Amino acid sequence: SVVDYDGNRLTVTADFGPNVNIHGTAFGGSQFSICAVAGWALLHLKYEEAGTHALSVLGNASIDYFSPVKGEIRAQCGLPQDGTFEPFMRRVGGGERAAIALVTEILAGDKVAARFRGRYSALFQ
Repeated sequence: SVVDYDGNRLTVTADFGPNVNIHGTAFGGSQFSICAVAGWALLHLKYEEAGTHALSVLGNASIDYFSPVKGEIRAQCGLPQDGTFEPFMRRVGGGERAAIALVTEILAGDKVAARFRGRYSALFQ
């Protein structure tokens, strides 16, 4: 579920119950998946705001797990602060293929439990 979006950062959650592994913590695959969806959804919202009809695909991703998640899975994805987003959106707005790296973090309380790095490509039909 989307729980917050401020134009720059999207926060999504997934229920813990269906995503529990045999150790009683959040399944790593579920964490990876919600991170992938958070990045995709953030780009989808930005495309809508810009009035473009691009589609996003995840081309490459990795995740580092730091600590177990023992409750609701909460993922936050923010726009990159390295100056890559504006040129990316200009290319997308011009109907050109473009790619961007996004970082999504799984939060457990105030700690980062996992960090996902995904490279998304904007495509057009």
